[in-house]
Amino acid sequence: MLNKTESRVMSYIFEKCKGENKGIFTPKEILAALMPKLEITARQLDVVMSNLALDDYIECEKKEKDGRIYFLVSLTMRGAAFDRERQSQKRQMMKSVLWKLALTVGGVIVTLILTKIFQSIGK
Repeated sequence: MLNKTESRVMSYIFEKCKGENKGIFTPKEILAALMPKLEITARQLDVVMSNLALDDYIECEKKEKDGRIYFLVSLTMRGAAFDRERQSQKRQMMKSVLWKLALTVGGVIVTLILTKIFQSIGK
């Protein structure tokens, strides 16, 4: 499972690579896209990109041309299914929350019933 930073970077890459499953990005471009909600350094971005490659979401090459650094990114099968995986995780979390809510409500109802029973026995 990806952490928040990795998930945001992967979301950006996924949206930009949609259709072709590959793209060329500069670190500044990725950092600018994340900046309002998330502040990370270029060094942290390198680590995130490496982690995404290790987790088999992307294949990434870091190239330098004319003094500028570029990430050449290709989505792997897992990366191409990133949106589907994210939706599945949301559904799973929703099921978990609903299950916990149902157990809580059920516990409250059982407690109320037992309280009424014990009150009627005590009178």
